[in-house]
Amino acid sequence: MQVGFSMSLEGQYLTFQLRSELFGIPIGDVREINQYGEVTPVPHSPEAVKGVMNLRGKIIPVVNLRVKFGMDDRNITKESCIIVIDTAAGLVGMVVDSVKEVIQLHQNQIDQAANLATSGKQSLVRGVGKLENQVVLLVDVKTSFARDEFDELTEEVA
Repeated sequence: MQVGFSMSLEGQYLTFQLRSELFGIPIGDVREINQYGEVTPVPHSPEAVKGVMNLRGKIIPVVNLRVKFGMDDRNITKESCIIVIDTAAGLVGMVVDSVKEVIQLHQNQIDQAANLATSGKQSLVRGVGKLENQVVLLVDVKTSFARDEFDELTEEVA
């Protein structure tokens, strides 16, 4: 359902898969997509943080998006990718099962997700896109990463 005062979610989304579910993030939030490579674990880091990686001389945190979303963990496969996004905490790498494609969603293909909050927390799901026989959960991962969550990680390895 459309909420009149809500901002439009229309636009292009990079889609990726976690388990059998399809997710989308605004293409403007994506800096690059990398094949899963070397990630250095950091002791005593939050559960969802796999570690840090060297991205052309810059150390960035890498988050297992399955764990961040409360899903079961999975072994890395040849299809696993790291999507690098720009957040309030700086660049962050997100491990996903696979990257699919860039899609265009129009407002009439999107339902707002005003009532999808879970466990008393603000839901990361901003809307649900409808594509032929599939639904795409439109997530706001950009604002879900807090600077203090990563500051000590990059300090420890710097």
